[in-house]
Amino acid sequence: MRPSFLILAAALATAASAMAAEGRFVHPADTNKDDRLSRAEWLAYKLPAEAFDKADKNHDGLIDGPEFGAWYMAQQASK
Repeated sequence: MRPSFLILAAALATAASAMAAEGRFVHPADTNKDDRLSRAEWLAYKLPAEAFDKADKNHDGLIDGPEFGAWYMAQQASK
C-alpha cells in the first residue's frame, strides 16, 4: 500500500469519526474549515488531480463528506 493512501485512510477514519460525533466533514485538507474541499485544497493535499471531477458528483466545484467517502471507497474497491 502506498504511503499516500495510508495517510488518506487515516484521514478518512478521522473524518468518519468526526462526522459521526459532530455531523460535520473534517479532513486535514480542508484548510478553511468549511466542511468541503475545493479543487485548490484537494490539489494542495496532493490528492490526484484527475480524480477531483470524478469525486464531485453534484458538479458544484466542492467535495463534501459523502462525495469524499464515496470516492475513497471506490478507490479501495478498485484495488
